[in-house]
Amino acid sequence: MADTVETVGLVQRVAASSAFTCAWIGPTPANVELLTVTNDGTAPDISLAASLTQMLSGAATNYREVRASHASDDAKILTLEIDPV
Repeated sequence: MADTVETVGLVQRVAASSAFTCAWIGPTPANVELLTVTNDGTAPDISLAASLTQMLSGAATNYREVRASHASDDAKILTLEIDPV
């Protein structure tokens, strides 16, 4: 199993569909990492994906820095922290 790493920065862009969400996270629009939110179709995973998408959208709108954890060999966001005001 791959190590968990963190990507820290502003949410520069969010694109969401019913199947997945893409989030470009980094210090500037030209320096980002593309991370994703997906779900496996189960009720708990759908709920987690919806919450992560709402958090990413809120952080982007309010210019809040986030800390997204994901596997070192995968772009799927596992946890998300938003820096407090």
